[in-house]
Amino acid sequence: MSAHPSGPRPVTPGRAGAADLERPYRRLSPLTPLVRGFLFLVAVLASTWDDLLGGRAGPVAWGLVGLVLVGAGYGAASWLRTKYWIEADELRVDTGVVSRQSRRIRVDRLQGIDIVQPFVARLFGLAELRMDVAGGGAREGSLAFLPLEEARSLRAALLSRRDAARATGQADEPAGQPVGAAGAGARAVEEAVPRERVLARLDLAMLLVSLLLSVETVLFVLACLAVAVTVGVLGDLGTVGGVAGVLPVLAGFGLAQFRKLSAFYGFTVSAVSSTSGPALQVRRGLFSLSTQTIALARVQGVLVSEPLPWRRLGWARLDVAVAGYSSGQDETGGLSASTVMPVAPRALVLSLARTLLSGPDPDAVALTPPPERSRWVDPVARRFRAGGLGADLAVAREGLWTRRTHAVPHARVQSVQRQPGRWQRRLGLADLRVDSPPGPVRARLRHRDAGEVRALLDREHALAAEARHRVRAGE
Repeated sequence: MSAHPSGPRPVTPGRAGAADLERPYRRLSPLTPLVRGFLFLVAVLASTWDDLLGGRAGPVAWGLVGLVLVGAGYGAASWLRTKYWIEADELRVDTGVVSRQSRRIRVDRLQGIDIVQPFVARLFGLAELRMDVAGGGAREGSLAFLPLEEARSLRAALLSRRDAARATGQADEPAGQPVGAAGAGARAVEEAVPRERVLARLDLAMLLVSLLLSVETVLFVLACLAVAVTVGVLGDLGTVGGVAGVLPVLAGFGLAQFRKLSAFYGFTVSAVSSTSGPALQVRRGLFSLSTQTIALARVQGVLVSEPLPWRRLGWARLDVAVAGYSSGQDETGGLSASTVMPVAPRALVLSLARTLLSGPDPDAVALTPPPERSRWVDPVARRFRAGGLGADLAVAREGLWTRRTHAVPHARVQSVQRQPGRWQRRLGLADLRVDSPPGPVRARLRHRDAGEVRALLDREHALAAEARHRVRAGE
């Protein structure tokens, strides 16, 4: 794919920016319209092919064919009208067939860039770049679809330019100087190829067993037993909706589990090192492939989850909170974007957690339970609550069915709050809330003695200030 420089715009009287020149730009892959409408095209061909070949096509078949042609024309026009290029301090993407739209994404605001290959795009060797931008709760922008190698080169160029902009406070080149296809490729070459070291691979047998021992499976089995008991008592399947009512539930459960299996398949965690610093790279997917890079400098905390059926096997799950990344589900099959390891031996999960936290061990923090009188406000769950402050981490543990351990580095704590409830005040209790950026990690020390909470609050303020000072000093 080559760049398409063009001459100056025609100058019109009174036009703003008349002296502005057309930038050297790049286009998406010409196969993009085909990838976007592939499933619809296959469905239309499957339903009309025999009629078209046999000369028996009716109004419906010709209508579908006409819809395909109109869609193909619109897709081609959209591809022609979509251009992108990197300027000194931003990525600009111009789109629109009927109305023109221009998205400008500042490179120094980029939090992360993931490479995703949906199944159809993977068949054609294409990929999508998904970008997270500071201040946005969802994906700020994307480029779909590019050849895989071009997507990797563009990602490297954007990240290299972002790091340079953050380090110097300005772009490397004078304002307004564009970087087109050649510029993007040059900066991709300048960035050394990241050195990769595999840290963990998800075992397929362990994944299958973990799905069988999941909460969804347990609830499904209980529902099946309830139906079986009802049928046994009433003696007629028709009284509970019949087979027609059971099969959709079974199919839905099977589809949900298969989506998880396909999303987690081939899950690999690697340590990489590049110009943007140490990071973990996560690859996953059976049909749709996704590559996510987690910069260690942007990690805000970790969450270790241990469902009850897994605990006897010594298994756990690891999630991470990363600045700029949402914790919602990804589009590749229900996989949360925060997941670092869906299931693994607990020792391996803790090793990955220490890597993400750059050293500190959540298990090394001494945890204490709430006082005995907290049973009056939390009679059951209080037995499974504990928390404490270590030299580097604030840690909170909770959960009856699924034990969750939240760990937040002091340097990443945004604020600390003392929250006494109405009934807590009568018992001399309060909560300590450690605030960090939105994500799966939520450290809460619940139902603690009010005096202890005041002491913990002061201590956390001191630890957080000291930790931020060490970070600024580069220790």
